[in-house]
Amino acid sequence: MKKISFLFIGFCLFTNLSAQKVYRLDASNVMETPLYGHLKMGNPGPKERAIEVNSLYMTVGGKPILPVMGELHFSRIRKDLWEDRILKMKACGINIISTYLFWNHHEEIEGQFEWENEKDLRSFIKLCRKHGLFVVPRLGPWSHGEARNGGTPDWILQKKYLKDRSNDVVYQNYVKRYFAQIANQLKGLYYKDGGNIIGIQLENEYWYGKEGEPHIQWLKDTALENGIDVPMYTVTGWGDGSVPPLEVIPLWGGYADAPWVEHVGKEYQPGNFLFDSFRDNENIGNDQIKRQDVYMTYEKYPFFTCEMGVGVQNTYHRRLCIDPLDGLGMMIAKLGSGSNLLGYYIFAGATQFTGTEEEQLKTGYWSRLPVKSYDFQAAIRESGEIAESYKKVKKLHYFVNEFEKDLAPMMPVIPKWEEDGLQVSVRSNNETGYMFGINYSRYHPKKAQKSVKFEVKLKDKTLRFPQKGIEMQDSTVFIWPLNVELDAMRLNYATAQLMGSVDNCYLFFQNRQIPVELSFDKSTVKGVKASRAKIQEESDSWIVNGLNPGKDCVLKVQLQNGEEKYVVILTEKEADNCWLLEQDGKKVCYISDADLYSSFGDVYIFSTDKKAAYYKLKTGMNPRFEQK
Repeated sequence: MKKISFLFIGFCLFTNLSAQKVYRLDASNVMETPLYGHLKMGNPGPKERAIEVNSLYMTVGGKPILPVMGELHFSRIRKDLWEDRILKMKACGINIISTYLFWNHHEEIEGQFEWENEKDLRSFIKLCRKHGLFVVPRLGPWSHGEARNGGTPDWILQKKYLKDRSNDVVYQNYVKRYFAQIANQLKGLYYKDGGNIIGIQLENEYWYGKEGEPHIQWLKDTALENGIDVPMYTVTGWGDGSVPPLEVIPLWGGYADAPWVEHVGKEYQPGNFLFDSFRDNENIGNDQIKRQDVYMTYEKYPFFTCEMGVGVQNTYHRRLCIDPLDGLGMMIAKLGSGSNLLGYYIFAGATQFTGTEEEQLKTGYWSRLPVKSYDFQAAIRESGEIAESYKKVKKLHYFVNEFEKDLAPMMPVIPKWEEDGLQVSVRSNNETGYMFGINYSRYHPKKAQKSVKFEVKLKDKTLRFPQKGIEMQDSTVFIWPLNVELDAMRLNYATAQLMGSVDNCYLFFQNRQIPVELSFDKSTVKGVKASRAKIQEESDSWIVNGLNPGKDCVLKVQLQNGEEKYVVILTEKEADNCWLLEQDGKKVCYISDADLYSSFGDVYIFSTDKKAAYYKLKTGMNPRFEQK
């Protein structure tokens, strides 16, 4: 039998005599101490809830967080629809809304500023605060966003005696006036004042490297002079984006396809679905610019993203269909590579004002876009409908929302696997962690990986699992826990994905058809009971398999301290339709094909089916899903 080897720095993968593929990773000594206080950010707010950024992650009141940020363009959506979109984003686990300001929306005619109706920035931010969401305005003054001239007013470009997007003194004077107008709208809404504005973005896709640093610095100084004082100042980092050292945080991104390229063939971008410490992405901008990783290094900045696309816009010459797995696969690749802010562009589709779209023939910009639609194949469509991609990433967000404090400080272990094979990484704090797996790539079906096992070395134990080799089919993506403590219950591993908890129940789901196996540490678990499962007692653990995932798949776990916990294992489809919401001051769990969100203690259900069924998880001594 032929022996196959995969080589990578520091790790090896071998097949044994039974043709099993054992993926070995050493996560026993990977932790790093972050740098503190070196980034020159603004007022972090009151000490007990200060928002600060170190070289690895963000903290609130000194506790690590891992935010989920989604883009919504308030000035491209009717004002009466804002609340619907905000609540749908919140129901998906989004906790920061980013939003572009388009200069030509607010000063279409020189000297005449508009901040009313759908352009009412202040009301939009206050509405986000009403529902407990942070906001990061992306000020520009050049914003792109597939807007005409990148949002720069026509009358600016018609002034031939100035140079836009530069420190030209005439251009600066117009920007100063514009920033003063923005500052007037933001007054009193900053985090330091008890508001919900926690950061801003300056410019966008400013690809001038070292040469462009003075302009970004001037924009930041001008914002501060106008009182725009926030915990975090950011820029887009890709393509040699200009980053004055330690003054701003570079944010990154990636899209599954490239509507801006001139050809009409398929774009193969397998790198989007690989784990990689390299943050830049040469495919995120137009195909006339080539980038090299020569401008800056990353070690002093956290790995934050702002433009990961669950969809992309269509152009006249490129009509693209984005798979619901594209966005999820890319985001798992980033999270498994160490990203500590998950930022999407765009999360809620919108509508262009007539005549304000990017149009190559009229303006010389990159793309030719529809006159009105800015649907973007987003998670929330232009119509307000929920897309399948929304349900795919929702599961991920629920997990991140609940376990961010532990996950954010964890460092990645990123072996170099064969590009065509299963991709695996681990994030660990040396003692516990999570394994990330991807066997998916757009336009390129992956081979089923058969008889797969894993071996992960941690500080005090080595985990080898599952008992029998499993098959990883094409389009499999997963995150599995490793030696994690859930309250007082230690789980050695699970070949099922952890999603969240409600009261005394932990919610997992099966990834595709992979057999579910769980191992509980006997030092914390006295016994496990299940109506339909194989429970095997080992010297130091309980191993449970033979499970049939579904709403009625419930394990009763008896802890050594006398408590009882329950583990519910759903199918992947049920997890897609699972909603973790707030109702009457408590977290609740529903499963429904309909769309749900909650607002001030009430849960709202939306469906075209008048008889849409929904199930609510009843917790307690005998947890179960009850049909309503």
